[in-house]
Amino acid sequence: MPNGWEEPTVAASGVRERTAAQLLADVDTATHGDGLRTVVLVVALNRSDRIDALTRAPGDRPALDEIARRMETVLRPADRYAFASREEAWVLLPGLASEALAELASHSLIQALAAPLKLAPHAQHIRLRPSIGGAWAPPGSNPGAKRLVAVASEAAAQSLGREDHVRILRVNDDHGSGLRRHEIERDLHDALARNELEVHFQPQVDLRSGHCRSAEALIRWRRADGRAVAAATIASIAEERGLIAELTRFTLNTALRCVSKWKAEGLDLSIAINLSAITFGDATLPELVAQSLQIWGVDASRLTLELTESALIRNERSAIELAGELRTLGCRLSIDDFGTGYSSLSYLPRFPLDELKIDRSFVQTIAAGRSDHRIVRALVELAHAFELETVAEGVESAFVETRLRSLGCDLAQGFHLSPALPPDDFVEWCTNRNAAFRFTESGSRAFP
Repeated sequence: MPNGWEEPTVAASGVRERTAAQLLADVDTATHGDGLRTVVLVVALNRSDRIDALTRAPGDRPALDEIARRMETVLRPADRYAFASREEAWVLLPGLASEALAELASHSLIQALAAPLKLAPHAQHIRLRPSIGGAWAPPGSNPGAKRLVAVASEAAAQSLGREDHVRILRVNDDHGSGLRRHEIERDLHDALARNELEVHFQPQVDLRSGHCRSAEALIRWRRADGRAVAAATIASIAEERGLIAELTRFTLNTALRCVSKWKAEGLDLSIAINLSAITFGDATLPELVAQSLQIWGVDASRLTLELTESALIRNERSAIELAGELRTLGCRLSIDDFGTGYSSLSYLPRFPLDELKIDRSFVQTIAAGRSDHRIVRALVELAHAFELETVAEGVESAFVETRLRSLGCDLAQGFHLSPALPPDDFVEWCTNRNAAFRFTESGSRAFP
């Protein structure tokens, strides 16, 4: 730590503030989580008064208190942070459904810290130029707090050269999958060229009628030795190695080819495809989508493109333009993992959206307490106020399905209904499902 720095012995500012040692202990506890991701962020503050701060006697709490106050406006109740020095803060984000949410949190933190710090009427402003690195552990792994902080520090150094000043890395964990990451990196390009990857489809069920009317396309890869590679690993490697455009093209064309085939067989369905923040920042995306729709003869209204909140707020002006172009084509736009609490809702009226996906962290705990029930109800009502459909993901019980229906949610997906299926199995599942749910003349649902 820098000379002259004395770590506070107690949490001195917000309710979420910890000492560095306490935060490391919290991280070690969090990495034993319940199937969700644990993320550690290292926030390099890059203060304009860095030299003064390093040579000043201990007692820099006014500036740190203001920084802490701003971070607390972004962080969730379960999140924790600590000041490792006057120049650096560590943040623990436990229980994330996706590492993409860590990127959203990072962008929101950068926005919160961007305004100059004015600590006294005649004092000189302190300006921050924050850059953030993050490290996440896959579900079930436990790399340890020190390892996560070390990787996040490396990512923070790399983020200085990025336009958005954010870099999130995955901590390599060879024990869970039995595959070394460098082997996957080496083989992914060849797997794409040889069409070894597959697209599976997770049904999305209309909660009013019981019919399956759409599906989410999800990438799958089982190597020649029979070992499967997690979709999150495929996506993160593709982004790091410049293969994300090729992966997006493969997924889009494979999914649309299936939609075209199904329609010819009398099964008229819509499809949803996830877009990474990098993909959504590619100005050629509308052209790719238009060409793919034309090749497979699919109406654009049958294609829903799922975006993350981080993709929208990373560069809002260009994101609005790109979203407008995709909407002009006739595609539907959806916000994935909505309601995680890391961004303002003010962007909703500015983007031409059609759908909100309610984050699984709310859906999976809807039966646990009244507060989760109220949150989901509020999200559904908010979406409907903006004339948007709602999709609940992570539905894992009949009780949750019933509760979502009573709250007015439009669509649901999750293992209770069906996991992601290969194309032929999906067609059989969907056909059987729709045959089992018939409409009466009044439009109510009838069971056979």
